[in-house]
Amino acid sequence: MRPTTPTSTPTTVPQPPQPPQPPGQGPRPRSPARIGPYEVFQLLGEGGMGRVFLARSPGSRLVALKVIRPEYAEAPNFRGRFRREAEAARRVSGFFTPPVLDADADAPQPWLATAYVPAPSLHDVVRRFGVLPEAALRALGTGLAEALPAIHGAGIVHRDLKPGNVLVTEDGPRVIDFGISSAVDATQVTRTGAVMGTPGFMAPEQIVSSRDAGPAADLFSLGCVLVFAATGQGPFGSGGTAEILYRAVHHPPQLDGVPTALRPLIGACLDKDPARRPPAASVLAALGAADPAALLTEGLREDLARRQAHAAALVAAPPVPMTPLAPPDVTAPGGPSRRRFLWIAAAGTTVAAGGGVAALTGWRSKPGENKAPGGGEGSTGRPERKVPAGPEPHWTAPLKKLESAELHLLGDTLVHWEQRRAIAYDTATGKQSWTGSPRLPSDVSTDPKWLGVRGSLLFAAAWSGERGYLLGVDAAGKQKFAHTVTEQGTDARSTGFADFVDSIQSVAGSVAVVGTSGDKGYGVLAVDLGSGKVLWSRAVNGSDFQAYADGGLCFLQDNGTLRGLGLRSGAERWKVRDVVKPGAYPHLSTDGETLLVTSTKAQAFRVTDGKKLWTAVNETTTISAARVRGGRAYLYDGPGTVFALDMRGGEQVWHTASPVGLTTTGGARDQGPAVSASVVAIATYAGGDVPGFIVLRASDGKPLWAHRPSGGKADAKAGGKNPWLLQASGSTLFAASETTLHAFRSDTP
Repeated sequence: MRPTTPTSTPTTVPQPPQPPQPPGQGPRPRSPARIGPYEVFQLLGEGGMGRVFLARSPGSRLVALKVIRPEYAEAPNFRGRFRREAEAARRVSGFFTPPVLDADADAPQPWLATAYVPAPSLHDVVRRFGVLPEAALRALGTGLAEALPAIHGAGIVHRDLKPGNVLVTEDGPRVIDFGISSAVDATQVTRTGAVMGTPGFMAPEQIVSSRDAGPAADLFSLGCVLVFAATGQGPFGSGGTAEILYRAVHHPPQLDGVPTALRPLIGACLDKDPARRPPAASVLAALGAADPAALLTEGLREDLARRQAHAAALVAAPPVPMTPLAPPDVTAPGGPSRRRFLWIAAAGTTVAAGGGVAALTGWRSKPGENKAPGGGEGSTGRPERKVPAGPEPHWTAPLKKLESAELHLLGDTLVHWEQRRAIAYDTATGKQSWTGSPRLPSDVSTDPKWLGVRGSLLFAAAWSGERGYLLGVDAAGKQKFAHTVTEQGTDARSTGFADFVDSIQSVAGSVAVVGTSGDKGYGVLAVDLGSGKVLWSRAVNGSDFQAYADGGLCFLQDNGTLRGLGLRSGAERWKVRDVVKPGAYPHLSTDGETLLVTSTKAQAFRVTDGKKLWTAVNETTTISAARVRGGRAYLYDGPGTVFALDMRGGEQVWHTASPVGLTTTGGARDQGPAVSASVVAIATYAGGDVPGFIVLRASDGKPLWAHRPSGGKADAKAGGKNPWLLQASGSTLFAASETTLHAFRSDTP
């Protein structure tokens, strides 16, 4: 990721920053020590939207961190737009787009974190190594034509596709800076009347009225980028900004120097009428098979190798400690108090990581650690002196590596999915059962987006522009329905697009509760899965809402307010305000009588009238989602304590300070521990060491065994650095690294 260029005034394509210098090879630009949870190394560049920093996550992943300029952050409604755009950007998944990892719309200066790609921009490649021959142009074009549907499928129009926003890697191009253009564009138009974009790469309709720039505008920009790559300049020449913009609206493009075989296709992309431009799928078909290696010259290979070596050095560099938030407070003789433990955790995540590594070879309980955290009574599950290694897996099967994958049991099938792919595996053998390939409605031209397993179905969404669809697939891979749940608006303020189906929140009986987003914001609706009828819908105040259906009720958390709604009617039965702070990502669960809301504490409410029943595990750190089973709620906190709470009164049945650092909790995707009648399993810290998981006995919290691949760093390379995905059924634990699926039989002595 690189900085976005000024919004409306550049006269030439701006020069991107040079590769960051390794430590000890020159002065670093001044930059803040940390932004959010990220350790900042240096300033990469500045643009119209803000500044971009090279930074490192607590899990040692390099990110490009874009920090928005104060004048945008202070504009009315900007933060809401930014939050919606960032959430949409996180839905983008594709090989040719680096993932958006994190964002904070409420920071003093909002920021967005994207995976860092150690590669030069196309602008830099052309300026340093020359224009591209036809084979390389085809490789570039196919990558861009695959990237744009992934972006458009999330409801985003890039609006600033240009050579500076295309990175050239060993295996093809990467399109960057697609995350927040609409939010900044809307603010810029409101404040100055200007239009976001770069002269020479903007579509005519974008120049005349940015609000009319749809997906076809990005196809126009794709044509401009290919002309630049072939000739060294855009199709509308050089000169002053006004001249270039006028030519783009009124003059034909200049295609001299473009290979003859590609001129008809590029000319079609540059048609003044957006309706006559080919869709991305047609561009891809016209370009034919292409080899990404055609983009590589000897000079570019050497440049990429230098950048990759530098990135590896930054990943391995020692962390910079954070400034303590509070002085240490040692109150218990012979050992640290809980307050000191929290201070150490805040002061440096490597403390937890190092403790997790040591714990797998031997852990000793310390005096003063048996006091129940968060108040309440209950027996303490005291860990053994050492945590045994886990059993050999009952079976092991290779996984197809998926980005931001999840794992869930669907009957006797394990489903491993991401937004673009879903693959099912047999629980008895680990053999692949089926790959999700639902029949799509005739007006849908993009791939479905998999939403996840709820109840007895795997859900997916599809979108045609005029309609949004909800699809359901059963455990055998058979498609059960494709229901229309959103349709094109008739409101004059609407863009004319149907809302997107973003999430499957919950299912109870034959009713699914679905999250949506569109140009007017976010919403939640209930769908009868038998008929496809939308039973009710309502707007919500932000992307951080949660809904959970059980029995005849739907529980909705929206902007800190908790509501009990009739599941089929949507009628409000009760409301409780200020349950959590706005912007939090609490999680909802229930045993049918008590509704549990977890954020920085666990709060229980009576499902019939919303009466507050009890509060437990009240802390300053985020706690995980709770898994409810057999009258107990199982959850864990940031410092690494696992709790079993009695759902009737909130008392702690047991709590155990984990001998292994647990994976950081929080966020919309947090699913909490994996729980069966006999075991509780939690992924262990996935930062500087090889990730794994720990298994505790459900009855009393005793740690039974911990799994960590035996190959050390070699396993980290093979299995990845992301947390393991866990599912439990009886005494069988299913565990997935990034590359391998295992089934363990976990006896509980």
